[in-house]
Amino acid sequence: MSSINELRAGINKVLNDNLPNIPIYNEKIEQGFAKPCFFIEVLNSEQYKELNRRYKKSISFNIQYFSDKAEINSDFNDIADKLYQVLEYVNIYNKLFRANKMTHKVVEGVLHFMLQFNYHVIKTSEEEPKMNKLTQEVDLKNG
Repeated sequence: MSSINELRAGINKVLNDNLPNIPIYNEKIEQGFAKPCFFIEVLNSEQYKELNRRYKKSISFNIQYFSDKAEINSDFNDIADKLYQVLEYVNIYNKLFRANKMTHKVVEGVLHFMLQFNYHVIKTSEEEPKMNKLTQEVDLKNG
């Protein structure tokens, strides 16, 4: 089972491996931060119960990119194209999680790249009841 923080760490690793010269912030960005940089935030998370111990999880992330380039639109387009390419799959403990609903937009000079992960979780319990033995008595006198 993967947690929200494990997915965020997986996104961090993908960004670090593919864009190693751009710092990544996960908590908050202090005033006067150095550009370029990424800021990763969780937008929302949902979990729905399905059958028995099976649940469907959905986690949405917003990766904000702050550019230091003079040609900001060109830089945003290049970074967005790269993010679509490298974030399609995120590896967590040798299991690939596929991102879907990837979108991007620029708001007030910041690139916002949104992506969502949908996956199933099976919760484990301490001890599930096992099937009991079935006994059957046969009445041979009547039949």
